[in-house]
Amino acid sequence: MSAPAIRREDATTTVGMAIFLGAVAMLFAALFFAYAVMRAQAPAWPPTGQAPLPAGTLGLNTLVLVAASVVLHAARRWDVARARRGAWVALALGAGFLAAQAAVWRSLVQAGSGPASGIYGSVFFAISGFHALHVAGGLVALALVAARGAGPRRLAACTLYWDFVLAVWLLFYAGACLR
Repeated sequence: MSAPAIRREDATTTVGMAIFLGAVAMLFAALFFAYAVMRAQAPAWPPTGQAPLPAGTLGLNTLVLVAASVVLHAARRWDVARARRGAWVALALGAGFLAAQAAVWRSLVQAGSGPASGIYGSVFFAISGFHALHVAGGLVALALVAARGAGPRRLAACTLYWDFVLAVWLLFYAGACLR
């Protein structure tokens, strides 16, 4: 493959990812806006009778996502074999995040703050559920990169996507869990 063809493919990958992330950013912006409006209009947050979000557990989940992002950034500087192992590590961390998130959801439902419990539960589950779907999509991409080889273009696209997923989670965690 010639050098200009590689640069064109890099540009196409980058532009495609930017367009995709822009569209997804609009989805999350709408969800965050809905959350902000509901929270601002509520006389108490969480509403009376609703379990507060487990900020500590969600904070640990945040650290797991940060660790996955750090591994991916480091892997971009490694040789192909080591970068591939880094992709597997990031994938395992992302899977751990989803497992921990499922445990949070289960505990909230058991405490009576599920998606059908009112606006508090429905907004939390909508945002965290859409986020989890995007984490799962990132895991599929990481699995492909790890299985096929962590070429620089693929790994860069996965890292950009993962940084976006992390940024969304950081905004959500700060807005929903930190007072």
